[in-house]
Amino acid sequence: MKDVKLVIFDMDGLLFDTERLYYSAMKQVMEKKWGCDFPLENYKRFIGVDDRECDDVMKSLYGKDFSMELILEDYYQLFSQILREEGLQVKKGAKDILDFLDNKGIKKCIASSSSRETIQNNLSMAGLTDRFDFYMSGSEVKRGKPYPDIFLGACQRANEVPGSSLVLEDSLNGLRAATGASINCIIVPDLIEPNEEIKKHAYKIVSDLSQVIDVIES
Repeated sequence: MKDVKLVIFDMDGLLFDTERLYYSAMKQVMEKKWGCDFPLENYKRFIGVDDRECDDVMKSLYGKDFSMELILEDYYQLFSQILREEGLQVKKGAKDILDFLDNKGIKKCIASSSSRETIQNNLSMAGLTDRFDFYMSGSEVKRGKPYPDIFLGACQRANEVPGSSLVLEDSLNGLRAATGASINCIIVPDLIEPNEEIKKHAYKIVSDLSQVIDVIES
């Protein structure tokens, strides 16, 4: 780990405590407007996937005629309202790991399934716009997570090989993408508790981002 030259961060649920806000907004829209139950287990299927996969998940849950487009406008409006009321919370240890990487001269980027606009807005709200060398969104690659495309693209953009890179993730799909790219992945759990697959394939599981520092230095 001492030879790491690039650290690739996921965003939602890893850098920012946004997954709970996303779930709250989607649950309210589904229940109040569409009269559909939307338990947390359903939402967990959306974590770590891009918009195209989200639409497939929605169809599998509520039928082939139900798409994300039906709820997007209401969902985004409600999420924006919740975000204004509750604020954007940076996850514990995020600034510690960013300071550490700066001091070590290690490159860092975001590779998120969210849109570039969402990434930009979140970084701006959190005051972290200048803390990353670059960021990539799911729309910039042909296949989103769990495919490895976005992580391989990040390595290429940083001019670093997968073997000298490290992925920080909170989701199983993110871990699968990192594994497919042959990049070591540290899991910092959020809404999804580590299952046997995560325990088997993660390089390490830690409780917050500050603990990644010790892993890199070990």
